[in-house]
Parts: sequence; C-alpha cells; structure tokens
Amino acid sequence: MNVFFTGIDYNCGKTMIAAGIASVMHSLGYKTGVYKPIQTHAIDKGKYLVSPDLSLVKMLNSYVSTHSTYMLKSNVLPVIGAEIEHKNIDFDEIRRDYKLLKEKTDTIIVESTGGLMTPIKDNLFSYHIPLTLKIPVIFIVTPNANSFNCFMNELNTAKTAGLKVAGVIINKYQPYSENPDIKAFPTLIETYSDAKILGIVRQFKGKSVPENILFNEILNGINIQEVFNIKIPKLSGF
Repeated sequence: MNVFFTGIDYNCGKTMIAAGIASVMHSLGYKTGVYKPIQTHAIDKGKYLVSPDLSLVKMLNSYVSTHSTYMLKSNVLPVIGAEIEHKNIDFDEIRRDYKLLKEKTDTIIVESTGGLMTPIKDNLFSYHIPLTLKIPVIFIVTPNANSFNCFMNELNTAKTAGLKVAGVIINKYQPYSENPDIKAFPTLIETYSDAKILGIVRQFKGKSVPENILFNEILNGINIQEVFNIKIPKLSGF
C-alpha cells in the first residue's frame, strides 16, 4: 500500500497530488503518511528548517503524518546541496525513517526530489530510493511540448533499474487546449507505452486550489484503489 511519486520536472504538481490523495485516504479511514526523504530549498526558520512540500500536506490535512530525513536549504540538486551544507546522505537513515513511519501508518506516499535520474550522492540516484524501499513508482506528468519524450525516458529508466511501475497520473490536463499535443497526451501514453493511466487531474486557474475542489477532483479523477493496489469498500460506488 506504499508508493513512490516522481515527476519529470519540478513543476509537475506531485506534492499537490500527494497531499490531495493523502487527505482522501485519511477521510476513508486510513492512517496515511507522506515521506519526503530529501527536501531541497528548505525554509530556514533560524533554529530549524521547514519543508515547504510537507507544510503543504499539513495545510491540506493536519492529520496526515509527514517526515523528511534530510532538509537542504540550497535550491540545487541533492548531491550538490549536501556537499555545500556538509551533509552525508545515508540510505540506511532513509530506510530507517521509512520503516518508523510505516509502523504507524496504513499507507505511505514517498515523494521524490526531481526525476528518477536526479543524483543523490556518488553513484546513487533518486531511483535507488524506491528500489531500496521496494515500492512501486507512479509518475506525475504535466502535458507540455517536451513532457512525452521526457516521460518515455523516465519510464525506460524505471524499467532498466528493475522498478515496478504502478502507472501514471496526468496532472494539469487541459482537455480543451488548442495544442493538439497536449490534448492528445493521454492517448499518446496509451498508444506508445504500457504504463497504466491511474487518473487525470485538470488544470486549475489561479495559483491555489480550494481544498474542497481539490478533494473532489482527486476522488473523481484518480482511481485511488489502483494507486495503492487495494480494494476500498467506501469507494465501491466510484
């Protein structure tokens, strides 16, 4: 019941999707956690650092458990940020924190930093995290001119690494776009890849989405049961 969310760029909205799904799962009676192993661009509060991504999750639903093992102030690649801030990213620590969160939750969404080939340290990349934790990958993809090619490359990386791919969630979709590439994006994925589309979330206007609208969009636009590969009795009518 645990999954790893990754995207092909930093603006794909995977944190918003993770927060929305976690909130829905909590409302369905599941103890849910969102785990960010490595947070870059952490907010410096003087005596401590705050994860902007996990703060968004808590803002949407304060009952969702959250944790980050490494928080880096630098808004750069983890391998560079860790060197600048003299921090050693240890996968044993990530594995330990994941296990602790797993013990007190029913399901966990692990959120990546960048794409699967984002360098973490030495010869370790972001894809080594779901490989280490033995959890399937879900791609959060935003349709644009270059995203299909990037998605196919990321999908190939996942397969080469031996990861299980649960599917893809298309975020910020514009069904009435005048751009034919964007409009046909779901069809392109179904035609040229074997990745299963688990849901489609439309593009919202403005910088923020009201909680109730996001909740309904997640509930109606994403197959939550397929995301976690479980049967949820309360969703039998959806």
